[in-house]
Amino acid sequence: MTPTAAEPRGPLAVLVAFGRPHTLIGTTLATVVLWAMALALLDVGVLDGLPTLVVTLVAALATNVFIVGINQMTDVEIDRINKPELPVAAGDLSVSAGWALVWGTAVLAVALAAFSGPYLLAAIVVGLLVGAAYSLPPVRLKRFHLGAAAAITSVRAVVVNLLLFAHFTDVLGEGPSVPRYVWALTGMVLGLTIAIAWFKDVPDMVGDARHGIATLVLRLGVRRVLALGLGILVACYVSIVAAGIVGLDGVNGPALAVGHVGLLGATVVITRRIHLSDPSTLVVFYRDIWRLFFAEYLVFGAAVLLA
Repeated sequence: MTPTAAEPRGPLAVLVAFGRPHTLIGTTLATVVLWAMALALLDVGVLDGLPTLVVTLVAALATNVFIVGINQMTDVEIDRINKPELPVAAGDLSVSAGWALVWGTAVLAVALAAFSGPYLLAAIVVGLLVGAAYSLPPVRLKRFHLGAAAAITSVRAVVVNLLLFAHFTDVLGEGPSVPRYVWALTGMVLGLTIAIAWFKDVPDMVGDARHGIATLVLRLGVRRVLALGLGILVACYVSIVAAGIVGLDGVNGPALAVGHVGLLGATVVITRRIHLSDPSTLVVFYRDIWRLFFAEYLVFGAAVLLA
């Protein structure tokens, strides 16, 4: 039989692919869990807090699309090697339409945040600026492994957790509040995003090398980067388990400790599946690290809500 060409994706599928589903899921989970934690802290009803969640989530997702979208628009040639399935690289989305999506989502995010409060506006503006600096020349932080990691971790860990939680408590309460357990969550997510920032380059070595992107993987090699990233993850998990055992105000300690022992065990399992001679296992490993990122918010959020 003669192979048939893949059917073109519909507009919604193209939009989702352009926004990178794993990042959209991560942004959605982080926003919803932080909102639920704020409701519990302030003793605010779900229906009373729902309008704030909707506006914040739309602004956060629009920022997400801008950040990953502008990276695709400046990396079309690299993506044709590393990620040929992405809409612009695959030809499913024109360059002009891609740029329209990028700047349209930026305007939408700023407009929503401007009418929602200073902390959300700060989070959105910082996210947009860092996302632009990551991808656009002359800065183009992604060329440098330290700059790239700093950009990713600053937005995913610090900006999202601290500023969004401050936003929720400011709008729904009597002023911004960031309790100690949110700082603990931020530290754990910081470790995860450092690992993500390093591990994301493992499957992309060929395209990055050809286009002069000096990733840590190309400098140190896959084995060393995996060891460094996993070492940071283990240290973070052990710290959170210890916090659960010792006690963390506002959190169910046993749930926090047991949940993170489970996540640590999952990390060991997915690591044992890696075979450096088989690149496909590295792709699966990177996807599994994102699943740990998703699980972190579910486990930590559950421990707060069970307190």
